[in-house]
Amino acid sequence: MQGRDDGFRRLGQPADVLQRARSRRSSERLDTSRDELAPRNVGEILDAGLDALRARFVACAGACFLLWLGPSWLLAFAPPEQWGQELGATDEGTQALLQVTGLLVHSALNTFVQVYGTMVVALVVRGEFLGESITLGQAAMRVLSRFLPLFANGILVTLFAIAGLIACILPYFFLLWRLSLAPLVCASEGQGPAQSIARSFWLTKGSFLRWAGVSAVSFVLLVPLTTFAGAAAAPEVRDAALDTVGLPALTYDTILWLSATLFFAVATAAGAAITTAYYYDCRVRREALDLRARLAEIEQSAGIAA
Repeated sequence: MQGRDDGFRRLGQPADVLQRARSRRSSERLDTSRDELAPRNVGEILDAGLDALRARFVACAGACFLLWLGPSWLLAFAPPEQWGQELGATDEGTQALLQVTGLLVHSALNTFVQVYGTMVVALVVRGEFLGESITLGQAAMRVLSRFLPLFANGILVTLFAIAGLIACILPYFFLLWRLSLAPLVCASEGQGPAQSIARSFWLTKGSFLRWAGVSAVSFVLLVPLTTFAGAAAAPEVRDAALDTVGLPALTYDTILWLSATLFFAVATAAGAAITTAYYYDCRVRREALDLRARLAEIEQSAGIAA
């Protein structure tokens, strides 16, 4: 140690050069090792999202599993087409009304769980990109505190999407792309509904090909999981399976309930993590978020060294 200090002194350098050199080397190692935030192509966005989910898989998938237990129970044990029979309706009009009510209840509950689970997972995995980890409970409470803005945001996004679908198929996909980050902006940045939509439009500018590629691959990977559960719950499939396999109806419904919950949970968690990776890719390209994060860490490291 003495020899190294003397060496710096013999070169005519002040005694604290060694400390500053170490600080610079530490900053350089930080700069080269941190690759969480960077401009990415489609494959890299997917990899980053799935890597972030893998790092917090138990918390994210477990939370989504608990959230999907209720909707999946309705799917397995109380499908909408059976509401008329289960409630003892005799005339066709009442049965049709109960079926429509069942569809609305299923749709509303599924939408709530999907949005809530997606936002919770997005907040949990953000630590893999920004290094600002929060617990599952903190994420759940934060999303719950933003419920009303998220609800209003969802209504606005839905109305825009419906308007685009009525206008033509191209405006529909255009609006899906430009509004894709609005819920995440609302939940993670604390923006209001209108501000979230405006910011989503700004962040997604110039990212159509990446959005289209990520959406297409996510669709191919995740939709089979949700489609399987819906197909297995169809009355004709259920009756054919019971006749072929010979399982008791209660056993079949229980297996369907648990497997559907698992599939929905994995699909929700994976989709949320991939969307979060796309969100940070847009912020890197539009706001130079990666450079700002590195500068902040270098300043912090220099302050600690000083």
